Amino acid sequence: MANGLFSSRSKSIRNGLHDEAQAVEEQIAELREEIASLTRQLSSDASSGASGIRKKARAVKAQASDAAHDLKDRAETDIRDMIAAGEDILADFQERYRDSGRRARKAVHDHPLTTLGVAAAAGFVIAALLRR
Repeated sequence: MANGLFSSRSKSIRNGLHDEAQAVEEQIAELREEIASLTRQLSSDASSGASGIRKKARAVKAQASDAAHDLKDRAETDIRDMIAAGEDILADFQERYRDSGRRARKAVHDHPLTTLGVAAAAGFVIAALLRR
C-alpha cells in the first residue's frame, strides 16, 4: 500500500509539473510572438524614419541649391551694376578731360602772353625747388 500511495502522488506531481512546463512553453511562445511583432514594428518605424530623413535631406539640398542660385544671380547683377557704374564714371572723366583740354587750348589761344608768363613763372618756381 505504501507504494501505491506514493506512486499516485508522484504521478500527480509529474502531471502538475508537466502542466506547468506546458504553461511556461506557451508563455515563451507568446513572448516570441510579441518580440517578433515588436521587431517588425521597430523595423517599420526605422524604415519610415529613414525615409522621412531622406525626404528632409532632399528638401534641404533643394533649398540650399535655390539659395546658391539666388546668391549667384544677385552677385552677377551686382557685378553688372558695378561695371555699368564704372563705365559711367570713366565716361564722365573722359568728358571732363576733353573739356579741360579744350579750355586750356582756348585760354592759350585767347591770352598767349599771359600763358607764356605763367609758364615762365612756373619754370622758375620748379627750378628753385629742385635746387634745394
